[in-house]
Amino acid sequence: MASPHPAAEWLSDGLLVLLPCLVAWVVTVAGGASGTDWRLFALAFAQSLALACCRRFPLAVLVVVTGIELVLAVSGQPIFVAVVVAVSGLGARGTARQQRIGVAFGLGVLVLILLRGLLTKDTNLLVDGLAFVVVTVIFLGFWLIGRLGAGQRRRIRDLHTYTRHLEAERELAAERERALLARELHDILNHSVTAMVLDADAAVDSGDSADARATLRRVAATGRDSLSELRRLLGVLRKAPPGADHDPLVVPPRLAQLDDLVASLPEGGPRVRLERHGDVRVLAASSELAAYRVVQESLTNVAKHAGQVDVAVSLTYSPEGLAVRVVNAPGPGTSAARDSGGLGLVGMRERVELVGGTFEAGRCPDGGFALTAFLPARSTS
Repeated sequence: MASPHPAAEWLSDGLLVLLPCLVAWVVTVAGGASGTDWRLFALAFAQSLALACCRRFPLAVLVVVTGIELVLAVSGQPIFVAVVVAVSGLGARGTARQQRIGVAFGLGVLVLILLRGLLTKDTNLLVDGLAFVVVTVIFLGFWLIGRLGAGQRRRIRDLHTYTRHLEAERELAAERERALLARELHDILNHSVTAMVLDADAAVDSGDSADARATLRRVAATGRDSLSELRRLLGVLRKAPPGADHDPLVVPPRLAQLDDLVASLPEGGPRVRLERHGDVRVLAASSELAAYRVVQESLTNVAKHAGQVDVAVSLTYSPEGLAVRVVNAPGPGTSAARDSGGLGLVGMRERVELVGGTFEAGRCPDGGFALTAFLPARSTS
């Protein structure tokens, strides 16, 4: 995975790669040499070239840099900075096996240098021992710094990944909300407009003024119910006012209101028989709304495409969930319109699948149409 700040890491690595050459120049100036020590610069440049490969070959770079450092030490011009950079890089990027080998290699070289000093007669044992301890602490300290830096970069990458994951989840949730609102608007407007059109046609055909007034009252009631549901949807898009002591949203329709839905159908619409079987109980709000919309959209489709036909709506409750089945007798346009797979059927299927259910729809052998939705049991909310 790419680093969250690759440019900064490459700049930092570039500066570390140049350190051996910079230290070689400082050593030359501090030594007061009248000319340039090209041998020192050549070995320092070789160390810089090796450090440039530290990202891919951290253990090999440590071995090469240490070997060049031993050559510099023999010539009396050790700079050591390339070794600490290499061991830090090993701690940051090496595998567990590479790090074990690299630390063992570095400590082994230091021990060999100490033993070589002890075998030399004109050496000071105390000074050599202190030097060994200091160099070992520096070596292990820079290795630990590399390990800690790698852990910090890993945490930063994980944080960036988690943040991107949260943003993707929020976008997905927003997309689901938009689809849900679109389905709600479709169901509300489709049902109310269809009912009002059927009522208006009935009022035109009716020669009785009393029947016409009753039909217009139903049209007005349907319009008011639709406005109420539209206000609920708009309320979802608004934030509740600060300090509000009540829920500004209208409660979405539940299955207990199916009787009112059937009663509100126009006289020229389908003849509905509603039945409930099993242990009737209140389901989770999302499941109740999905089941209500399935029945509502089904009756709307029957009214639009089949006309004044018999419709059987059954709700079967079981411990596993609720089965909703809507079957209508054949009528004009039934198979042509409802088998076409329009937005109504797509919306019902999406609603049911959103709560973990299954949905099936198709023609009956007698030419009618049937759909079945199963919504699994969930805790009430």
